[in-house]
Amino acid sequence: MREENPVRAGAAWVVKQSRLVRLNREGLARLGEKLLSLPDPQWIDRYHFRGEEEITLRYLLVLDALNFCFWPPTGFPEETGEMGTKWSVTGPEGEKLTGYYALSFSLRRVAQDFPEFFSPAHLAALTPRELRDLLGDIPLLSWRVAAAREVGILLHCFRSAKAFFAESKNSARRLVDLLTAHLPMFRDAALYGGHWIPFGKRAQILVADLWGMFGGKGPGAVHDLPWLTAFADYKLPQILWSYGALEFHPSLAEKIEAGKLIPRGSSAEVEIRAAVIWAVEELVEMLREKGRESLTFQGDWLLWQLAQAPLPRPHHRTLTWAY
Repeated sequence: MREENPVRAGAAWVVKQSRLVRLNREGLARLGEKLLSLPDPQWIDRYHFRGEEEITLRYLLVLDALNFCFWPPTGFPEETGEMGTKWSVTGPEGEKLTGYYALSFSLRRVAQDFPEFFSPAHLAALTPRELRDLLGDIPLLSWRVAAAREVGILLHCFRSAKAFFAESKNSARRLVDLLTAHLPMFRDAALYGGHWIPFGKRAQILVADLWGMFGGKGPGAVHDLPWLTAFADYKLPQILWSYGALEFHPSLAEKIEAGKLIPRGSSAEVEIRAAVIWAVEELVEMLREKGRESLTFQGDWLLWQLAQAPLPRPHHRTLTWAY
């Protein structure tokens, strides 16, 4: 019997208590039919670095340590929720990249041109100016510097990224435990109704990225991938809401539509994230019933890719390093 993931159990409990967010079965069914028509998600090599194994593993640690909250511009006025120009970079063949792919491609160039950046000593002593010089006008710079420094300290303790990942023994659960034990900014949980509810977004997504990066071989030969849940972020609730698979209380919907901040750890934010995790569980089960075998995180990837197209609903706005 598969060991239960506490993220899955916590989300199920929150969904039962939820007052502001609920799942809509008809909307889930419509979205499930849409997912059936999509090809399996693929790892996109041209946006990621792949080279010598040690540097690749360090790159992956830094990538997912910095992979959060791309929507606010630099100097974002927290009190107003006002938006500005998104951070972007020029990718392969001159295409404009934003968000995660802007980060993965920017760090790819760093890994190719300046691999010393990923050394333990360099990361542990990283300065805001240096990260700005390398990545440009990326938002929430101070949080990202702190996250990169944590990776530097981890690498110093383990001597190498290979040694760190070897400690997981190719287990998703063990790797998530290691990440949250050694990287404080990977400890993604919230208090709701007197209970601590874990989400583990970036710790879990690093496991999936490890699998994708190495094609399920070598360091990526993770043997308990079904343990992973969905990765509750901004884009998944946006696509679920846009397809009618999630319904928000009118007061919450009004705040999101108006671009008002939803505080991290608030009841609304916890209920949104929990509903996303459980919605993906149900969608993946629908896919299986239709004959398409997908792991939960692959259902997440399908939704995330679908959410890259323009959508009729906005995403919620929460300033956080968790996602």
